[in-house]
Amino acid sequence: MFGGQGLNLGIGDAMNLGWKLAATVRGWAPAGLLDTYTAERHPIGAWVLDWTRAQIAIMRPDRHARALRRVLADLAGTTDGATYLATRISGVWQGYDLPGDHPLTGRTAPDLELSDGTRLADRLHGGKALLLNAKADGYEDRLTHATAEGAPRMLVRPDGYVAWASDTEDADLAPWLGGPTCSR
Repeated sequence: MFGGQGLNLGIGDAMNLGWKLAATVRGWAPAGLLDTYTAERHPIGAWVLDWTRAQIAIMRPDRHARALRRVLADLAGTTDGATYLATRISGVWQGYDLPGDHPLTGRTAPDLELSDGTRLADRLHGGKALLLNAKADGYEDRLTHATAEGAPRMLVRPDGYVAWASDTEDADLAPWLGGPTCSR
């Protein structure tokens, strides 16, 4: 169980740092973008380390660890306990403290089916951000565009996290992109 968490942590770290390094090298990263890596990824690394230590502790062959295993098994046998454990281990709970008040902002983007029949996650494979249900001209080097019926307008970072989202037509995305006018 904890081996997979470490693997996922490393992949998440690489994705987070990778797109930020690329943006910096290409000259379009805002000031301080690389500095956000620590704030975003270190808390997740600390959480994985704590959970790994807890998993190792309950594997010890002593009576205290056996008692903890029984308690954990009892909790995992309940709907709430199983849901909690699955949510935590899957990483679905993880998010970043990004500006904005939409519930998707700072969260992993939902893997929506797009209007062309592809999936949102598949559109991120090229390493560009994805602008959903909106259009921004002049950013073809770093953005792809897509639509999904009934989904909010979203700017999804290359690492799959929502940088900006809005349910309204009149929300202005231009400040998030630093310039050109954006439209639906």
